[in-house]
Amino acid sequence: MTTLLRRLSRVTLLPLLAAGAVLPAQAHTYVLSLGEAAGANHYFGVICSTDGGYETDHLLVQIQTQTVNAPLVSAQIVKGSIATSTTDPVSGDAVASPITRNRGGNGLYQVLVNKTGPGQAIFTITAHCLDASGTQHTGTDAVVYQYQAQ
Repeated sequence: MTTLLRRLSRVTLLPLLAAGAVLPAQAHTYVLSLGEAAGANHYFGVICSTDGGYETDHLLVQIQTQTVNAPLVSAQIVKGSIATSTTDPVSGDAVASPITRNRGGNGLYQVLVNKTGPGQAIFTITAHCLDASGTQHTGTDAVVYQYQAQ
């Protein structure tokens, strides 16, 4: 990954980290919140690269809603002409959504997170860039474009 992209992703995420909006739970896992408004959403990019020493085959994404009785939360992932999605079917339980894999190789994946209606939803999103075997992590970085916690 280029130095500029690394700097851009760090500069973009640092204000959110400082504000407590994004709390890393583990590598490539973030706890976020969608605000009360029915149309609240998040839009960010995940950059997959060869920083891990391997070529990226796909981005794996999973989402889990932490808030009991929250609207359903979904993530849509787009790279080029390939789009995938996943929805956590039960909010507030200990089970995450089904895993979705978008096989777009190295580069920038667009991720949109939204919900089915009004009400706050705290959720965990996990994103991993992986090689073709699905066993080796490749470089994974994020850039936030829009964060609507209100």
